Amino acid sequence: MSTETSVVKHLDLIAQSATELQDLLSSGTLTSTRLVEACLAQIEKHDRQGMNLRAMIAISPRSKLLDMAEELDAERKSNKLRGPFHGIPIIVKDIYNTDPDLGMPTTLGSCALRHAKHSKQAAVVQRLVEQGLIILGKTNLSEFGAAKGEKAVGGLSAVGGQCQSPYIKGGVIKGDSALGQSNPGGSSTGSAVGVTAGYSSLAIAGEADGSIGTPASRASLFAVKCTPQTIPTDGTFLISPTFESPGGMAKTVEDLTELIKIIISTTDSPLELPKEMPTAWSNFSLGFVDPNVWQLPSFLLAPDEEYSRQMISSYEAAIERIKNLDGRVHYPTPLVHPSELQFEGKSGYLTILLGEIRDTVNRTLQELPETPVRSLADIIKFNEDHPELQAGLDQTYHIQAQEDSISQETLTRARQDMKKRAGEEGIDKILSEFSLDVIVAPMDSPISTVAALAGKQAIRFGFKKQTSNQ
Repeated sequence: MSTETSVVKHLDLIAQSATELQDLLSSGTLTSTRLVEACLAQIEKHDRQGMNLRAMIAISPRSKLLDMAEELDAERKSNKLRGPFHGIPIIVKDIYNTDPDLGMPTTLGSCALRHAKHSKQAAVVQRLVEQGLIILGKTNLSEFGAAKGEKAVGGLSAVGGQCQSPYIKGGVIKGDSALGQSNPGGSSTGSAVGVTAGYSSLAIAGEADGSIGTPASRASLFAVKCTPQTIPTDGTFLISPTFESPGGMAKTVEDLTELIKIIISTTDSPLELPKEMPTAWSNFSLGFVDPNVWQLPSFLLAPDEEYSRQMISSYEAAIERIKNLDGRVHYPTPLVHPSELQFEGKSGYLTILLGEIRDTVNRTLQELPETPVRSLADIIKFNEDHPELQAGLDQTYHIQAQEDSISQETLTRARQDMKKRAGEEGIDKILSEFSLDVIVAPMDSPISTVAALAGKQAIRFGFKKQTSNQ
């Protein structure tokens, strides 16, 4: 059997995790060069043809990818491994600056930023490279992280088009709601779809409110949003610094753990994750919220009786199984709902979001060495002048943010009030009162909004359909 045939026989980009690929690399069955070529072939096969997934906004130049792969292969032969994912390709959301030499602008999916140039890569991306990962390309997203306008659609941007779920034959159904069942869900859709479709085994994403969790769960992946304001965001195009934070996606808990370790290693005082965690359910106490109460609003996810029946049935079956395995469960858990988290009669989340967008965007644009737009006002004007470059999206939130007159003092009070009510008097109180280790909710729910307001990390688990013998 030829080496090429042997590699093809052992390589399954859809199913294999980063750890499994690393085992192939370590055994000499596979090289990083061959792995990169396979990933590029998978992208070429399904991103703009085949399934037309549109998960990628930009791909690193092939020659540079192969040069890096060859360098990492040579280091491996010399027993010089940079980290646990040495020689493994990874995709990153198009909010992170990559090496300027790769020629990939950070667009957030907006045509206004296609010709912008940055001078250095993001701190998180730099650490990935230092650990031996190969930046394969940048992923599609909801334009401006769904903070452009009220008509935002999960995974739709003017630059990348509509990202599609590999699980939905025919793609997003015309007329479906913004996060309807045919939608890949959330802002970081390209990252999730890319991993599920075998473009890479790992992805870096970002989340303010559900942008990592929703697409990861719909793609049957494991994902974590790191605690906001704990990870360096140099070189990251943020929209809302209070809520946004980097995170990762992977096919297994093992891979996700190692990826998150790399992300948090960028901090001045990295958190040491436990080397071993208890695995028996008897070691955990879980609080489950009421799924009848915790549902997304109808403008995001249109009511569907069959879907609700299946979701609640599976949710309650999980509760019973955990109980049968000696896990401690409190159900339903009375957590504060986002609809109750108002500030001066308005949504606390939107008050903070709209109060931060303009100044955050302006600050980022003014730091770029080259860009055709220097402010949020410039972006609004560009969009008005080029209606054909909007993918049917409005810019309601852009305009509201530009016209927002909230004072810094009031904005600070809003942040403090929401963090106290969602965190100290909300999540923290419930965890303490019922002696819980974790609060569980359906993914298609506003639980991520409470976590964002409280300044908490969020973990998501996507579950594949089980057969009768599992």
